[in-house]
Amino acid sequence: MRKLFNLLSICCILVIPITTFAWTYYLQQDLGVQGLVHLCKYSNGKVYTVNAINLCPLSIEDSAQGFGQGQGFLQGEYQDGMTKVCVYDVMGENKAIRLPSTLLCPLNPTF
Repeated sequence: MRKLFNLLSICCILVIPITTFAWTYYLQQDLGVQGLVHLCKYSNGKVYTVNAINLCPLSIEDSAQGFGQGQGFLQGEYQDGMTKVCVYDVMGENKAIRLPSTLLCPLNPTF
């Protein structure tokens, strides 16, 4: 019985997603539209971009400061209106950058 309990405990730990590294950051300042992107500054001190026709989200989920830093490896890209979203794998976490649709996605940016 004890072995079954241990086995079930291990299975539950492996199945439950760990989200302790995701923090919620809140909009501090709307920096306006520049070209095809809307610039939004959040409580983690970073500026994020959304499509120019969209409003800045009031809050975002991102990795905790100090985590998720490193070299990104291009996983794919897609069009979002007049901009291109480049998706990267950064230490097992997906991160994205938004560029004008005429530019190429960098292969290995640093995040």
